[in-house]
Amino acid sequence: MGIRKGAIKTMGITEIKKETKMTEETKFESQFLKYVFDDDEKKEIAAEMAQNVGELNQAEDDKKAIMSDLKSKIDGLGAMINSAATKLTNGYEMRNIKCKVVPNYTKRVWEYTRADNGELAKEKPMASDDLQMEFD
Repeated sequence: MGIRKGAIKTMGITEIKKETKMTEETKFESQFLKYVFDDDEKKEIAAEMAQNVGELNQAEDDKKAIMSDLKSKIDGLGAMINSAATKLTNGYEMRNIKCKVVPNYTKRVWEYTRADNGELAKEKPMASDDLQMEFD
C-alpha cells in the first residue's frame, strides 16, 4: 500500500496519484445512519401496517370470544360444584315426583303417596266442593 520508496524522485505528481490509487484497497464499513423512505417504500409500509392492524383486531376479537366461552364454562362448573355442595350438605334436593292422589273422607284430606317408594308424602285438606256429593 502507499507509495514505494524512491517513487517521488522518479515520478511526477500525477504519476504518484496513479500509483497510490492502484495499490490502495477500497474499504467498506456499515454505519448506523438515517435513511429517508421514498414514496413507494412509505406505501409499502402503510399497506403492511394496515394488514397488521386488521390481524391485531381479529386476534383481539378471537381472544374476547375465547375468554367469554371460558368464562361461561368456568361459571357453569362453579354452579355445578355449588349445587353438589348444597345437596351434600343438606342431604336432599327437591324434585318433582309422581304421586298417587287418594281422597280420605274420614280425615277430610287428599293423601299424596309417592309412586317411587309408597311413602305418604303429604296430606292436603279437601275443599268444601270436594266433600259435596255429585248427582247425575
